[in-house]
Amino acid sequence: MTDSVDDSFIPHELSLSSAQDQDAFALTAINSSSSLNPAQAYLIGLSSAASRQTMKSFLNIVAGMLGFTSLQSCAWGSLRRHHIRGLLEMLQVSGRAPATINTYLSALKGTAREAWMMKQMDTESYQQILAVRAVRGSRLTRGRALAPEEIHALFRSCEKDTGCKGPRDAAMLAVMLGCGLRRSEVVDLDYASILHKKQALIVRGKGNKERLAFMPEKVWQRIHIWTETIRGEQEGPLFTRIRSGDDVTFQRMTPQAVYHILGQRRADSGIDECAPHDLRRTFASMMLDNGEDLITVRDAMGHASVTTTQKYDRRGDDRLRKAAGKLKF
Repeated sequence: MTDSVDDSFIPHELSLSSAQDQDAFALTAINSSSSLNPAQAYLIGLSSAASRQTMKSFLNIVAGMLGFTSLQSCAWGSLRRHHIRGLLEMLQVSGRAPATINTYLSALKGTAREAWMMKQMDTESYQQILAVRAVRGSRLTRGRALAPEEIHALFRSCEKDTGCKGPRDAAMLAVMLGCGLRRSEVVDLDYASILHKKQALIVRGKGNKERLAFMPEKVWQRIHIWTETIRGEQEGPLFTRIRSGDDVTFQRMTPQAVYHILGQRRADSGIDECAPHDLRRTFASMMLDNGEDLITVRDAMGHASVTTTQKYDRRGDDRLRKAAGKLKF
């Protein structure tokens, strides 16, 4: 895909590390008001930029449902248990999935805690809000695992690209498929994240938790091709933006750029729709299909619970399809 879109035209935010991003968000929230809003205080405490974006969106929606223009103007300290239960009922009626509604509930409880700590809410009201139970139920899991032929097609798209983006994209996709990294974790990698003797990467995941991601041989080879022939060994982001004319910069890529690049490679290779998180689902499914136990896969993916890891298993659909196909009428 030699005529791929110039990275400089990909929507991107400031290239900040997670810690710098957290500091910038906190300073903006503090300086935006003389009295810090409980919702803003709750958002500051979230360690992930993606989580902050999601919860901010949810809290703005809730503020609108309560009759306020935004989360900044909402009187969070006046929330009571009946308000929370009413909001949950409205979200259920609107057709939102139970998991989504429970994420709203988590944001509301976190905001109520901040209001209580700021003495904007009395202890009894806060305790009653904490006692609100999560919504029960589930929906079919989203996303999919890629088939082996689709994975090969993605790498063929990269290999036929004779420019600098081909090796970079191949190495990046290989890390996501072979190590199960989130796109935010991929863009946060630095050259110093590579542990050459261990053939591993130091990955900083959710909750600011570090883990080792050991690279399969094919991933290791693609990393070497990218770093030795194009990127070099300079300090800085492992995967960098590349402008038109094969101008390799040392600017950090963004999660949105990863999404865009996969979309370009997917279209070029002619495979069905897939998202970056589907590569992580593919990693989990392949590990489980190889006979690895859930604890091992959980640790490899950086999950806190095997319950979360189980949600990434996409082998079930094929198993059920084969079982249904054996039925005779």
